[in-house]
Amino acid sequence: MTDKTTPAARHRQKALSQKEVTNITAGPNQAYRMLQLKLREDKQALKSKQSIQAKIELKRELVGHYDEWINATLTAGKGDQDNLLTTLMLWHIDIGSFERALDIAEYAMKHDLKMPDAHQRTLATVVAEEIADTAKKLAASGEITDEQIAQVLRASTITAEEDMPDQVRAKLARQVGELTEAVTPEFALEQFQTALKFDENSGVKGSIKRLEKQLKDAELKPKDEAPAVQEIVLDPPTIEAIQSDSSEVLKES
Repeated sequence: MTDKTTPAARHRQKALSQKEVTNITAGPNQAYRMLQLKLREDKQALKSKQSIQAKIELKRELVGHYDEWINATLTAGKGDQDNLLTTLMLWHIDIGSFERALDIAEYAMKHDLKMPDAHQRTLATVVAEEIADTAKKLAASGEITDEQIAQVLRASTITAEEDMPDQVRAKLARQVGELTEAVTPEFALEQFQTALKFDENSGVKGSIKRLEKQLKDAELKPKDEAPAVQEIVLDPPTIEAIQSDSSEVLKES
């Protein structure tokens, strides 16, 4: 969707976003209420879509409207509870915009923000589980990028000390393992073992067995040996040959 707003309008929106963020704790204001109304309209538009893929594509079009406000919140926000922000975090995960989502997540966890009431999970649980699920879908379709993989590892790091169900932690660890085993099998094995520790039914036993064998075989495989130097053996000269050579030398003299 093409942004038809003028530079002046975008500047006003940015200024309004920054101004309303600094006043959030003083109570609702016009700019913030407008964003809430916009979100409500956007949710209704999403409900009209039956296709999950269509919902994702629509979210990808919608999130840009909130960018300036998100930037201002992450820069100048005071950490008040904000369902608008946490909802947008989830939308960014859904569309594969992991870096943006995790920027919001770090701010939200720092200020102990909660997910909207419709979600029964903690914010850290939502981040870990939704990142893992979306990454799995992207990997299955061959669409995941190296940058997204790096952000999945970031999600694992920033949620490592957060309380969450063991099954969710195992799910994220398994996904990290699957995304990294081709490049760093040792690290991937550690992730699979972590997944198994937290959930016996995490589905990683086969991966652990395969990687353990792969790494063991690599250790037993002899290192490439330097090519053998071909030994050249010369037969010792015979007495007749020496005498013949000597005669030739004397003749030449």
